[in-house]
This record gives sequence, C-alpha cells and structure tokens, in this order.
Amino acid sequence: HTQTSSAMDKLITHILAADVDAAFAAAAAEWPVWDSKTHPQVPKKSGKFAFNYNGDYATERVLIVCGAATLTPDDGSAAVSIAAGDSVWFHKGFACQWKVTAPMKKHYEYFDAAGMVKAPAAIACDQCGADCEAESWLVNGEEDVCPTCYTEKKMEGGERQVMGEPAPVGDPAEETKQATEPAAEKVAPVEPETEATKKRKSR
Repeated sequence: HTQTSSAMDKLITHILAADVDAAFAAAAAEWPVWDSKTHPQVPKKSGKFAFNYNGDYATERVLIVCGAATLTPDDGSAAVSIAAGDSVWFHKGFACQWKVTAPMKKHYEYFDAAGMVKAPAAIACDQCGADCEAESWLVNGEEDVCPTCYTEKKMEGGERQVMGEPAPVGDPAEETKQATEPAAEKVAPVEPETEATKKRKSR
C-alpha cells in the first residue's frame, strides 16, 4: 500500500539497527548520552512528553543505546517506533509526542546544514529557539526567552539576563524618550515676521 506523505514525514529519518553505518555508530559512541529516566514526563513516570525540534541546528542525530519508544508526529502523520540500535535524524521543525515504552538511553549530537557538528546555543529561547545568550529574560525561574518573544508575547515579571547573568533593567521606553527629546529641541527656529517679510508675502 502507498502511505500518504506529509510535511512531518520528511522531517524524521529512521534507520533500522541492521542498516546503521558502522562509522556513524563509532562516532556516536563518543556523543553525550540522554536518559529517558531523567527527562520530565507528563504525567510523571508515564514515559510521555512532547518535544519540538526547533533549536539552533539543522538536525539532531541520535543512536539508540537501549530501550524503545513510539513517536507520534503533531501533524497526525504515521507514528514511528524506534528501538535499541536504531539511528534517528530529527530535522529542524519536527514536532512529536514521545511515548517511551522501555527505559531508553541514546547518544545525541547537533549538526548544521553542512553536516558538521554544531554546538547548541549556550542559551536558546524556549519560545523560538533563537540564540539569546547575549540578552535574555528568565521567566518563572526556568524559561529562557529572547527579548523579541518577551515583548511580542507581552510577558511580565521576568529577570533580564546578559550572558546568563542577572543584569539591571533599564526602561527601554524611558531610554528612547531621553534619546529623542534633545533632538526635538533642535528644530530650526521660525523666522520672526517683520514689516519686510509681510511686504514680500503680499507681492
């Protein structure tokens, strides 16, 4: 039978254990390890959680060490079942619901569009994925948000941070006001109307 293809189908590449390249497996053995037991789950210990692959990378590539899971894409396309030995490439934009069916560990690494290993942003916006290490807002003590999202989503009560450290907050509106006020005073003076100018106008 023919499976209808959708956008999400093209954003995940699943390679079964028997087809995983030996060189890839050897390289992946050196990558960091993710453990499902330490990942927040909703409800707790249910194996279920949502994940959106929208960080500052082109693909996240993984090699499953042990365990199993079923991934259900958010757009309703066919679920993907992954297991020990499999390799999975999550392309930017893929979003799914995870259901870990056997405790899982996997090696993972981030790659750019050229296929080179890319270190993820030290601080990435939890709303849009942009690198916001230079300036960010810490919301509810745990969510990092870039200035653009903080403003556009009308968030309040956040702590402004620069390079991950708390920074004094200057009122942007006040700073802008101070910057524009002197300029407004530099308007060219209007020539006072004299008897001579009145005569020129009346001609």
